[in-house]
Amino acid sequence: MRLLHTSDWHLGKRLDDFSRLEEQQAVLQEIVEIAEQEQVDAVLVAGDLFDTFNPPTEAVEIFYRSLKRLSDNGRRPVIVIAGNHDSPDRIEAPDPLARECGIVFAGYPNSSVVPFELESGLKVVQSSEGFLELKLPGAEVALRLLLTPYANEYRLKACLGAENSEEAAGCP
Repeated sequence: MRLLHTSDWHLGKRLDDFSRLEEQQAVLQEIVEIAEQEQVDAVLVAGDLFDTFNPPTEAVEIFYRSLKRLSDNGRRPVIVIAGNHDSPDRIEAPDPLARECGIVFAGYPNSSVVPFELESGLKVVQSSEGFLELKLPGAEVALRLLLTPYANEYRLKACLGAENSEEAAGCP
């Protein structure tokens, strides 16, 4: 099984008044080309998708277009988790539509993926908080992932059900 792991895209990042969108678009084009050339079975995008919680519209458009191309029309799953620069709600918002393309979003440590199956053969075999098992088109074995989006202290305490940081620190 071939996996392509990428992270820290920081889409929308600027250098003072200088936009880097053109440069970012070129890098994402290269990532798509690598996925195609290497015939990867799945793409993992591990956080810091955007540079701020509220990225510019152009950065969001580049992001969604690139994910759709990476998914190869649902034949290749793309699993995306939030990083410390990302808004978990923003990351998970397009989930119902994204699933139709084989794209899975996890914004929170306790995110659970809604089961789905695509005509391509991509299927969620099992899902629970922070865990995902996928059957990939043409693969003999399932892909199992522990989804671990960035958890600041507040999110971690909420996820663990701890009232204070001392209780959260004692959790395994």
